[in-house]
Amino acid sequence: MEHLTEFMEKITILNKDIATYRDDEKGRMFEMNTISLLPKVERLELSSDEFKKAKFEMKVEDLEYDIIEVDRPVPKNTITKKDEDIYTIVNSKVKVRLVWNVSNAIGVYKSFTNKDEAMEYAENIKKDIIKYFE
Repeated sequence: MEHLTEFMEKITILNKDIATYRDDEKGRMFEMNTISLLPKVERLELSSDEFKKAKFEMKVEDLEYDIIEVDRPVPKNTITKKDEDIYTIVNSKVKVRLVWNVSNAIGVYKSFTNKDEAMEYAENIKKDIIKYFE
């Protein structure tokens, strides 16, 4: 699937209710509710395995993200290596990648390494769409 920037370039907003997506190269065309184009910004904290899965599912882009430590609930046996601790949950520090994802209701996204850039990008899309509702 293409990323949000390429997707929005192929959108024609007809009115406040209907927008059309048209990709002549791939032979795709469909209509959607204009409101479904409004973006949201999500902060994702992805462990190494979660990041690999998200990349495979094409939910995040392959960029150099900040790595931070967060507390996550984990089974105690992952720390103690004792079978009897498997049902005890404790908080543990985990290194995660910090991803800022801008997406719409259709599921098309663009990833950022910086929160301010993600917010500005989403705000620009919103400004382009919201004028049809005035």
